[in-house]
Amino acid sequence: MKENVNTEELREAAREVRRQLEREQEELQERHEQLKGFMLALESTEEVLLENERLREEMVQLRSQWQEEKERNTRLEMQLNEMSKLSASVAGKASQDELLKALRVFVNKSKRKKMEKRIAVKEMVLELANANGLVLPSDLAASIDSLDDEQPQVEQPQAATGGVTENVAELLTAEAQVLWQRLRDARFIVADGYALAEGVSSNQAAYIADRMAERLQIRKKWKLFQQLWGIPNLAQLAGSWQQTGKLPPRSNDIDRIVK
Repeated sequence: MKENVNTEELREAAREVRRQLEREQEELQERHEQLKGFMLALESTEEVLLENERLREEMVQLRSQWQEEKERNTRLEMQLNEMSKLSASVAGKASQDELLKALRVFVNKSKRKKMEKRIAVKEMVLELANANGLVLPSDLAASIDSLDDEQPQVEQPQAATGGVTENVAELLTAEAQVLWQRLRDARFIVADGYALAEGVSSNQAAYIADRMAERLQIRKKWKLFQQLWGIPNLAQLAGSWQQTGKLPPRSNDIDRIVK
């Protein structure tokens, strides 16, 4: 009897161990499936990251190509514009001497232009000379070669009547020069001086004078700027928009420049 009991107990113990092992096996299988899912997700993530990196590199290349094409188009447009000016200056002239003379004048005028335009002029003139078999004099060749390293000279402010204003020093301080350059960059002032750019109205000129005078603390502002630009009624123009509140076009741009 005792032997039967021990046998039954052993069988029950064995069954219990089997059940426990089966449960552990099920848990391991579930863990295996879970880890398998994690691995698949990780592989998918790595593929997405690799694709993102590839797309990023492709975008960088496309942006670089676009920038190069933009710069090329800008350069070609400037060359075309400068070529039209040169063509107009030599229209009807046939001799090589006259062409060289026109080129010399054109190159000298181009020295006052911005760097990108001087580079475009240099390339255009050299291509024109090569295409027509022109032998450039040494002085002209030197002038052309130095176009891209000479700095354009900025004319000192002059009164419209030709005389230098007595308060000109107030327009030549370091602080004033920063404002003048900002105005040039924004196309309010010509690139090589202090005159108003083409298309800038007298009303806008009055606003520029008022804002600059306030920033630079210039007391006799109207006399100074009227002499500079040859506009006799700046004060009246300023009084008009100050009374009506209707400011000149691009007044916000001017405010940002002289703030």
